[in-house]
This record gives sequence, C-alpha cells and structure tokens, in this order.
Amino acid sequence: MYSLRDPDPTKMVFNDAVKGFCMYNDCVLSEEGLRDGYVILFDMKGVSIGHLARVSLPALRAFLLYIQEAHPCRLRSVHILNTASWIHHIMRIVVPMVKSDMLSLVKFHKGNVPDGVPQEILPLDYGGEAPSVQELDLEIKGMIDKYAVWLKESELFKTDESKRIKKTSWWGLLTGSNNKDSQAMDEKTFLKNLQID
Repeated sequence: MYSLRDPDPTKMVFNDAVKGFCMYNDCVLSEEGLRDGYVILFDMKGVSIGHLARVSLPALRAFLLYIQEAHPCRLRSVHILNTASWIHHIMRIVVPMVKSDMLSLVKFHKGNVPDGVPQEILPLDYGGEAPSVQELDLEIKGMIDKYAVWLKESELFKTDESKRIKKTSWWGLLTGSNNKDSQAMDEKTFLKNLQID
C-alpha cells in the first residue's frame, strides 16, 4: 500500500521516493523471500498536478525498467485508488515506457475500495482485514531500522560506467558518428549542412 503522507508537492523529491521504494522492497524481500506475486495498491488521495511536475523522467525510466526487467518478484496487479481526473496526463508519460503486458495489470478505481482485491490484504482504513495504514507504517519503519546498516552499505555499490558497451544513439544514426571510421559531427554542423529539396 502506497500513499502520500504529506500532500504538499513542494516537499516531494521523486528520486528519494523511488529510492525509498527500492529500500523498502529490498527489506521485504530479505524478510519474506520471494512470493507468488505482488498486488500493489496506490492511493492517489492528495496527489495533485504539482506532483507530476516534480517527476524526474530519467529516474522514472530507470524505475520502470527495474520493475519490468530486474525485479525478482512478479506483479499480479496494480490498483490505483481515488484516481484523479487528470490521470491521462500521467499515462501519456508512462505508457511509452511500459510493456503492454504490464499495462494490462493496472486497474483504476474512483473510490478507495477496489473490487477484486482480497480483503485480507486491504488495510483496515480501506474496509479490509489487514492492520491500519498507521500500524503498517510503524511496521515498515521498524523493518527499515533493522536493515539500516545494510541499506547504508548498499549505497557504496556503484557500477563502472566506463566498461559499459555504448549503445547506438538516434543522433549517431543521423550523423553517422556511431561508425568508428566516420568523423563525428555535432548538431550545429549537421543542421548547417542539411539540405531540403
């Protein structure tokens, strides 16, 4: 269950939210191991268009790539509760980055009690049988504290980007700069030499 603690968009740092999700996810996997599949609940109550303006596209792309390609657990469904009327703006950004089989897992709900979600996983605040959101929050904070040393150490793990194989860029395809034999051409030179019939 994910929801906003503070609806003020100026206090949201998207990269920190993604990092927090990954930290929580690592702790849950360490505690419980792999499960058959996750059901994700995200409550949009308090989310405003100002939050959308604070989303970092590179961080969003990396996060979605992680969820689709590297996350060790399968997602069974993603339920968006209290869906905002402007959700189509978010989906315009997200859809190009998400595979169609993943998109089919997403369900939007106008209210805060989704149909088809087992009552045993819904928090008490949402009419379910699970502990309340406040109790779950305290449980998560305790788990994060338990793994605090390990989480801090994991920040030290970095990739050596100099060893990564360079991908062909769209700009290189236009200018031929991806070929080792050709001379690199910058954007100004390319545009200056552009001829239109």
